[in-house]
Parts: sequence; structure tokens; C-alpha cells
Amino acid sequence: MDNEETKSNNGAWTIGWGWYVAVPLLIVLGLAAKKGVNDTLVPKHQPALDILKERYAKGEIDRQKYEEMINDVLAV
Repeated sequence: MDNEETKSNNGAWTIGWGWYVAVPLLIVLGLAAKKGVNDTLVPKHQPALDILKERYAKGEIDRQKYEEMINDVLAV
């Protein structure tokens, strides 16, 4: 037998054992990457009081309306 021929047929990838390591590893890495992308692209939920403060600071609502809305939010 040719020595090179028998060497090329030996190994984990040839008989399929390497796939038992590679496939789960690729799945885990893919899920981790997807979670990282979602965390980056999906905006985080902003608390109601922060939104009210922003609106008041921008002048969208006056002081009386701001105080009423804060009382409503804190009453919940």
C-alpha cells in the first residue's frame, strides 16, 4: 500500500468525529453573535420618568403638566 494514501484517509474529519465538535461550536458562536447584534440594535426601554424629564427639558410640556404626569406615573 502507498503510505500517503493511508495517511490521507486517517483523521477525525475523514470519519466524521470532528463534526461533533465543530457543529455545536459554530451554533454556540452563531447564537452569541446574534445576541450581541440584537443587544446593539434593539433600543433599551426608557423609564417613564426619564421620558417625562426629557419632554419637560425640551419644552414639550409645561411645569403643571409635568407634575401631573409624574404624580400619575408614581401612583401606578
